[in-house]
Amino acid sequence: MSQYSTRSSNVNNVGLLQQMGRAIRLLFDPRVPASLKLMLPVAAALYWFWPIDLMPGLPFDDVAILIGALMLFAKLASEALERHQRQARETSTQKEEDGTVIDTTWRIIE
Repeated sequence: MSQYSTRSSNVNNVGLLQQMGRAIRLLFDPRVPASLKLMLPVAAALYWFWPIDLMPGLPFDDVAILIGALMLFAKLASEALERHQRQARETSTQKEEDGTVIDTTWRIIE
């Protein structure tokens, strides 16, 4: 048995697949800003078709750019969702604590 067969890979394929699934779900989530949905995926796709290539003939840099854009999109979209949820919580607690509700008694006069 050689030394290479016992060495494990540092690449986390399961985590990468989970990130891809998460990014796809976030891409169709209406709470994620449209500007974020367009900016990173479109930029990565434009790089894919860009005539100037870092490593001509080899797709490694293209795949790396797409994976990097996907992971950055997942991170930024998750932060945007957290910010949206935090603002929704703060708004709901402010409505509860706000002094706009007046309790009173009333009677109907006919």
